Amino acid sequence: MAEKSVLRRPQDIDAVINRGGSSSAASQEEHTEKERIFNLRVPESLVAKVDALRKRRAGKISRNTWILEAIEDKVNREQRNQSQ
Repeated sequence: MAEKSVLRRPQDIDAVINRGGSSSAASQEEHTEKERIFNLRVPESLVAKVDALRKRRAGKISRNTWILEAIEDKVNREQRNQSQ
C-alpha cells in the first residue's frame, strides 16, 4: 500500500509567504521612540524574584518587558510624589 503524504501545500505558496503577519508591523508602529541599549547588573536573587512574578502573570511576558514596566511604574510614582 502506498503511503499518503501528510504535508499539504497551499496552491500559491508565494502568496502565503508574502502575505506576512500583522504582529511585526504593529510592533514597529508602537515603538517609534528611539531606544537605548545598556548593560544592567542585577543580583541573581532579584532576577529569580522577577522570573517568579513573570510566571504568575497571565500570558507570556519577557523579562525585558517586565523590567520596563517596573521602571515605568517607579518613574510614575516618583513624578506623583514630586508634584504633591
